[in-house]
Amino acid sequence: MLIAVKSVLKELESVFGDRLYTEPQILALYSREASSESGRLPLAVVYPLSTEEVVELVRIAIKNRLKIIPLASSTSLSGNTIIEEERTVVVSFEKMVKILEISDVDWYTRVQPGIRVDELNLELSRYGLHWPVDPASARAASVGGVIANGGGGVKGARYGPASHWVLALEAVIGTGDVIRVGCSTVKCREGYNLMQLFIGSEGTLGIVTEATLRLAPLPQSFVGVMARFQDIMPLVDAVIEVRRSRIWPTVAEFVDREVAKLVGLGDGYYLWLGCEVTPGGEENMLNALSNVLSSRGEVVAVASSLGEFNKLLEPRRRLYSAQLNAAFEEYGADAFLYIEDIAVPISKLGEAVKAIEALARKYRVKYAMGGHIGDGNLHPAAWARRSDEEEMSRVRQFYLEVGRLAIKLGGTISAEHGIGTHKKALLREAATAKGGDVVLKLMKELKRVFDPYVNTSVPHMWQRGRGTTAPGAGSTSSSLRLQTAELEKRRSGGWPPVCTAGRATSSAPRGYRLPR
Repeated sequence: MLIAVKSVLKELESVFGDRLYTEPQILALYSREASSESGRLPLAVVYPLSTEEVVELVRIAIKNRLKIIPLASSTSLSGNTIIEEERTVVVSFEKMVKILEISDVDWYTRVQPGIRVDELNLELSRYGLHWPVDPASARAASVGGVIANGGGGVKGARYGPASHWVLALEAVIGTGDVIRVGCSTVKCREGYNLMQLFIGSEGTLGIVTEATLRLAPLPQSFVGVMARFQDIMPLVDAVIEVRRSRIWPTVAEFVDREVAKLVGLGDGYYLWLGCEVTPGGEENMLNALSNVLSSRGEVVAVASSLGEFNKLLEPRRRLYSAQLNAAFEEYGADAFLYIEDIAVPISKLGEAVKAIEALARKYRVKYAMGGHIGDGNLHPAAWARRSDEEEMSRVRQFYLEVGRLAIKLGGTISAEHGIGTHKKALLREAATAKGGDVVLKLMKELKRVFDPYVNTSVPHMWQRGRGTTAPGAGSTSSSLRLQTAELEKRRSGGWPPVCTAGRATSSAPRGYRLPR
């Protein structure tokens, strides 16, 4: 067995050279993720520079019956990158970060998968454009990972998830073949829409090596408000009334009373609404928003520009770090944090929020909630002491019941975080609720078509986010420091808003990551 492993590593070294890592200390960093889960050590970690090297990796995997998990910074919140089996190779796209093309006429860009969302938007801002998919982890999240996870974010109320903003993909499938699906045009009808299968597939169908992304113009003008409510139901009613008033916000975010305390806001529930407007229409929009909100709550701050609104929104962008800090303050390193990711029809938001509060009382769990309320996406997080099996059982049951609530209300068990290892059972329940196991059978058959060897390629999910350091390093490179400084400098002036406590911090060692 040892000889066989040495032979495999020698083959990998022939392709990747010094971009192959087998040191246990480095492998350990790729055995965990931000969901509090951890798994086995991979056999090796490799860093490709090209599609051709990914092809060679898949061929080696087929020959030697290896498994491949593509990832970047392992910022998953659903167990997407957990390694459960031996002979697994992690392929990290931290070195495939090029912008290959930008068209300011056709409004698209071609990129390699490892480039971070904020880095891309920094360059696109020079052309007056942006990629409007904006996960709270935009500083760390990679484009390829956002695509594979079907990510969304704080601008989802207007722009929707990644599936709306990808035009074409290049991918290496489980046979070692390179396929190119989609078009560089918005309209594209060439047989089955195979490209969309990859968005949200979490790496199970193949490895994305290039993406053509649809772009949008930066807003000409922007206004927003921050409001406080004494109860969650008036906040939900305000969001519903905004929609009934035919106001289309770009950003509609909220946090509950517990999160508000954790991020330093006053007592209450907080709502942020931000809208793109035509120059000259700023005052009318602010009046319209204030009229809806003031009858139900209190408008505590107003922004008359995008830069001002970004500053108002910073406490919301600290949602995950607040939830994480609450868990660690109570239980230290023994803390386990479950973060839900359901979405329900906006008309059912009130019912959903009431039911979640009731479930928290029923299972006696400590929890805090926020989310993208403008598209019905809720993120209740509950935590427990990992060593306390009874408490862990209650939190797991709460997590499952929240997912079942989404199914009951006609929503989804996963809006943007993915299925991973956490939601396998819920995926079956969701499929059954929509007509039985036929859908799951079709998914399994699709998997076999794209990966006929099945157990030799991508058993799990690939992940959002690109690491901020080289493996094993304790601080960022000088180039990353410069990029981060430039992002901070531009942050007050326009998109992309920078995550102040995102899925990785610029000074954090590889392996300690702060997601949503």
